[in-house]
Amino acid sequence: MVVGIPREIMHGEGRVSAIPETVAKLKNDGYEVLVEKAAGAEAFFSDEEYAAAGAEIVDDAAEVYSRSDIILKVKEPLFNEEKGVHEIDLMHEGQYLITFIHPASPVNHEMVKKMAAKGVISLTLDGVPRISRAQNLDALTSMSTCAGYKGILMAANDLTKFIPQIFCAVGVIKPCNALIIGTGVAGLQALATAKRLGAVTYAADIRPAAAEQAMSLMQTHFPTSGLPRKEKLLKRRLRIWILSSAQLSFRVSSLPLSLRKKWLSQ
Repeated sequence: MVVGIPREIMHGEGRVSAIPETVAKLKNDGYEVLVEKAAGAEAFFSDEEYAAAGAEIVDDAAEVYSRSDIILKVKEPLFNEEKGVHEIDLMHEGQYLITFIHPASPVNHEMVKKMAAKGVISLTLDGVPRISRAQNLDALTSMSTCAGYKGILMAANDLTKFIPQIFCAVGVIKPCNALIIGTGVAGLQALATAKRLGAVTYAADIRPAAAEQAMSLMQTHFPTSGLPRKEKLLKRRLRIWILSSAQLSFRVSSLPLSLRKKWLSQ
């Protein structure tokens, strides 16, 4: 069976669907692997690395699609301007496509219909159930983690002020306030990144399950073991406020300065 790794053609997309380490595993399992030339270049994987892992480097994308039984991609099939055809037109009946298809998105409805008419069997990674047994297939979570982290870095780059509190000769510059709306995988990573950068962090989520995530976050950043009874009571009150708040938010800066310093230093 042949696995094909085409180069991604979406503008600005630098990811690749398989790295040399993955190719080596596929080869050990008995698969033949075709990698389009420069498929991993923007992800800093050279053709030489893929060849050393056992892949065959192919110059033409059309050849990758025509010879492969399984196609691995990052993004859904798109119109290939270089070839003047849609990527689905390069596929054949009975071929398997594993990628992020996002079939519920209105802009992809025609593409999904065209794929079905062509006889291509598609498996969408955004449809993998988010359960314990499927964690090793959960690409959506890993990519959401990247999005939450990078989103805060992009926001920091666009800000016209410092994120952390700055003490300088002319006085004090107060820290930036960061409100994260939605505390899913991406939101929690964004919240943690903003906090690490020194922002005063807020979070908001309408889901009841998010309250449990907030409690876990508090336990991680503000452990009660070893604290005097008075401080433990203050922290418990803060947790109760988080769980009972309709907006699910917390504000460490509203607590006594001495207590903040002690907790944040842990």
